[in-house]
Amino acid sequence: MKRNISLLLFATAAWLFVGCNNFLDKSPDSELNVDIDSEEKIAELLTGAYPEASYIPFLEPRTDNVEERVNGVHSRLNESMFFWEDYDQEDLDTPLNYWNACYKGIAQANKALELLSRYPKSERVKALYGEAFLLRAYLHFMLVNIWSEPYGGKTTNPGIPYITKPEKNALVDYQRGTVNEVYAQIEKDLKLGISLVSDIYYKHPKFHFNKKAAYAFASRFYLMKGEWKEVIAYADYVLGGDPKTQLRLWRQYADVFEFNHRSLYRRYAAASEPANLLLTTTESRLARTTPSEKYGSTFNTVDKIFAQKGIEGGGDYAKMNFIGTYIFTSSTAPVTTGRYLAKFDEFSTSESIGTKPRGLYVTNVLFTVDEVLLNRMEAYAMLKNYSHAIDDLLQYMQGKFGFMPSVDRAVYTSTNSDNYNIYTPFYGLTLKQLAMVKLFLDFRQKEFYQEGLRWFDIRRFHLAVKRSSKSSYYFPLEKEDPRKVLQIPTEAIQRGLAANPRERQEPIR
Repeated sequence: MKRNISLLLFATAAWLFVGCNNFLDKSPDSELNVDIDSEEKIAELLTGAYPEASYIPFLEPRTDNVEERVNGVHSRLNESMFFWEDYDQEDLDTPLNYWNACYKGIAQANKALELLSRYPKSERVKALYGEAFLLRAYLHFMLVNIWSEPYGGKTTNPGIPYITKPEKNALVDYQRGTVNEVYAQIEKDLKLGISLVSDIYYKHPKFHFNKKAAYAFASRFYLMKGEWKEVIAYADYVLGGDPKTQLRLWRQYADVFEFNHRSLYRRYAAASEPANLLLTTTESRLARTTPSEKYGSTFNTVDKIFAQKGIEGGGDYAKMNFIGTYIFTSSTAPVTTGRYLAKFDEFSTSESIGTKPRGLYVTNVLFTVDEVLLNRMEAYAMLKNYSHAIDDLLQYMQGKFGFMPSVDRAVYTSTNSDNYNIYTPFYGLTLKQLAMVKLFLDFRQKEFYQEGLRWFDIRRFHLAVKRSSKSSYYFPLEKEDPRKVLQIPTEAIQRGLAANPRERQEPIR
């Protein structure tokens, strides 16, 4: 009998697996026979609420970081994501798997909150409350930013179900609400979590929502909302007085791994790396597929992103070549055009063979100091505090790459007005803001390369993406394109959740 997490009723505690044939016959909690009778067991429950699936394998191929690789290894998932098709299969690394994992984690967080209500409000219990609220906020945040329209659109845009309590009934009529309503609930949980969470109870703080990770999440949340003062306030806590000392030092990475690029992951995803704020272990084939899959980064995309972009009007700095700094490695035969960054480790619990092996685990870096600094410089620019934005950029450049461009500061705020046709967020941009945001987005694209986060920038700035493919199934991803919102899982639609629109069905011939 097929077994799966109840992603569609979102109701079960995360350890509860239900056979699909009898799913509707009983309350989801009716099989719960685990006695959670201590604060430590609740803490263990929360440890299991972090997403056990990765969004990177299905979001990264949707971005402009990838193209077709000669002799790359084909998979239906990778191809579907590259062409922005709907994909509803259940397997590792799929959208369905991530949706499932998020609602599983939400169920666990909600169960933990219910159990915590029975305990005196000690400092330890308050800290557990904080972690649970933060987890619930983060998981809903990821869901709404993948399966709903970006924030700032129509007030009627449907969100995703926001689940705030363990479900006691098998049949529940869940509603999607609106994106704005989901964001309001996220914000409430986020603020509660930040006020309560504490680092002192964690044995391995970077695998939990520690204080800095929580503030980093807040800086990303308010960046999406366009609340710039809040971005800065939360970023300040993370960055302190000398941000460059906490960044991922790519120049140093290049020196250390000069002759062994494939070992980059040992440092990149390490808890000892100061730049890493929150890590999670996911079951994923990502480390194996990234170097060889048919649609991925190539010599051409690397050159375009890392060597052909720089400071507009910056003379010698108009094109800044970072290919050597970012220590790319080439794909092995038979893939002839693939290049990649070895960001992902892998370990297995059993022999993992075959075309679709299980039991493979990869560490994902969810929040970094680098992102926080990029968030803050963008917020400064949007507040027209250009001097502070430039100062942050120079800190970023010096810390990561070991140099600061010697250009007049006025250059950073100059750009061609044609760029208004490219970058169209829900809020307006002055020409100076446009110039700075364009530059910062270029560095964000480099920073999050292969990590899927470029997809969120494509959505919030309504960027178009064009492929070179000659496939008859291909048509470009337009600025306002329904395919920028992933389709709600089929079974969830069958249970009553409204599907996302798919107005455009036929390719342009």
